Amino acid sequence: MYLQTGDVLYFKTSLIPNNAIKLETDLFHKGANHNHRVRGKFNILQHKDDLYLECLDDCELYHEEHSSVVAKQGIYKKKIVVEYDHLLEESRMVID
Repeated sequence: MYLQTGDVLYFKTSLIPNNAIKLETDLFHKGANHNHRVRGKFNILQHKDDLYLECLDDCELYHEEHSSVVAKQGIYKKKIVVEYDHLLEESRMVID
């Protein structure tokens, strides 16, 4: 199961790595000209290049250019939407 706001995917997971570092922010993703933020009771944790959102209760995922999405209580791992250009035969992250 996953949720999506713009180019950011939130994949439901059951584990956060033990040595993940808690970040003191509501910013879950900083795009080129937009931000993805969280409202509610939550923790944002980082392990290496991975970000995790731990919703302690239902949380609101919001973005200036898209409708808000409600994330149910649980743990989510961040991924970015990838698109494939068949003519160039290469993939790249979507820029929202």
